[in-house]
Amino acid sequence: MRFSWSLQTRFLLATSVLTLVLCTVFAVAVGEFIELLEDELIHQTLARELQELKSQLAADPNARPPSATGVSGYIIRSAADAAALPPELKALPPGLHEDITLTRGRYFVGVDKVGNTPIYVLLDTARVDNIEDNVVSIAVLVGLVGLGIAAGIAILLSRAVMRPVTALANDVARLDPSQRNERLENRFSNREVGVIAAAFDDYMDRLDRVLEREKAFTEDASHELRTPLSIISGAVELLLEEPELSNPARERLLRIRRATGQMQSMIEALLFLARGEPGGPPQQCSLEQIVRESVDLVAPGAAAKALTVEMQVEPVVVLGSPTMAACVVNNLLLNAVNFTQAGTISVRLRVGELTVQDTGIGIPPEDLSHIFERRYRGAQSRGLGLGLYLVDRICKRLNWKIEALSTLGSGTTFRIELPVVPAAVSIPSGVT
Repeated sequence: MRFSWSLQTRFLLATSVLTLVLCTVFAVAVGEFIELLEDELIHQTLARELQELKSQLAADPNARPPSATGVSGYIIRSAADAAALPPELKALPPGLHEDITLTRGRYFVGVDKVGNTPIYVLLDTARVDNIEDNVVSIAVLVGLVGLGIAAGIAILLSRAVMRPVTALANDVARLDPSQRNERLENRFSNREVGVIAAAFDDYMDRLDRVLEREKAFTEDASHELRTPLSIISGAVELLLEEPELSNPARERLLRIRRATGQMQSMIEALLFLARGEPGGPPQQCSLEQIVRESVDLVAPGAAAKALTVEMQVEPVVVLGSPTMAACVVNNLLLNAVNFTQAGTISVRLRVGELTVQDTGIGIPPEDLSHIFERRYRGAQSRGLGLGLYLVDRICKRLNWKIEALSTLGSGTTFRIELPVVPAAVSIPSGVT
C-alpha cells in the first residue's frame, strides 16, 4: 500500500528540511570562519611572542625563554640546550609552523635566530581546541534550539495555511444532498481555496444535473412500467372470472398473474434502490406470510421439475418493507428452482434466521465470493447477474446479514440472519 502524506505533514516536513539545511550551511560556515579566525589569531600570537623573545634577547643576552600558560620556548646557546631540544623541532626551518606534534601535545611553533642563537617559541593548541570545542557545542545547542523554534513556528504556520482548507472540508461535510444550489465559492476569499471551492461548485452543478436526469428517469420508468403491468393484472383477473375457462388455460393465467406480481415486486425493489430512499419508517410485517406466498409462487415451477419443496416456518415479525422482503425471498427461491434439477428445496424460518437450501448443482468455489457482485456471471449462470446483487443490496438496507454456503454438485444454502424484534412489538391488524 502506497503511503500518503497529509498536506500539513508535508508542509512541516518541508519547513523542517529547509531549516535543517540552513542550520547545516550556517554551521559549516561558522566552522570555517572559526578555523580561519583561529589560524589567524594563533599566527599573530605566535609571531608576537617570537618578536618579544627576540627583543628580550637583544636587551639581555641571558634572558630566559617564555614560560607563560600555553606558551613555552627554547634558546639554543650551548650543546646542552641543543640536546634538550625535541628532535621534531631540530629540522624545522625559520618561520611559523602549524600542527607540530610532540610527545606532550600538539603545538604551533615559531622558529627564528638572534644572531647565531636559534630560538623556538611553542604555542600549545590544547586551550585553543577546548575553546573551539566549546564554541562548536554552543553552536550545536543554538542550532537545535533554533530548529525547535522553527518547528514550532512551522506548526503555527501550517495551521494557518490549513485553516481555510479545513473550513472548506467542514463545509463540504455539512452539505445536505437533498438541498440544491448550495455554493461554497462565496464563502472563501482566499484565492487558492476559492479556486478549489469554485471547482467543487462546478462539480456540484454537474452532479445536480445528473441527479435531475436520474430522478426524471426513475419517475418515468415507474409510471411507464407500472401501467402495463396493472393492465396485465387487471386483464388476467377478468379472464379468471370467465366460467367457460378450461383448467389448462386457467393454470396459464395463474402463472401470468404470479409472474406479473413478481415483476411488480422487482420493479418496486429496483426503484427503491435507485432512488436511495429510506422508504419511510420501518413497517412491521409477518415474514412467515411472505415466505408462504413466495413458496406458492414457485410451487408450479418446482412441480414441473418434480422437485419437493419443504417448508418449516415459525411466526416471525421483522421491521422493514414487505415488498423488499418479498423480493429477497422470491429471488432466493427462484434461484433454488432454476439451479436444481432433482431433489429437495428446503425453506426454514425461525426467530433470527431464514434459510433456503437446495440440492442443486452448487456454486464453484472461485465464484462463491463474487455471487453478490453486480452483473457477475459465473460459468453456470443463466441470468444477468442482478438477482443476488439486488438481494444483497436489499438485505443491507433492511439490516439483514446474508451468507452463502455451497458444495459443487451437492447444493447451496443461503442463510439470512434477521434482527430480533422486541417481544413487545406486535403486528397491528391489517399490516402484513
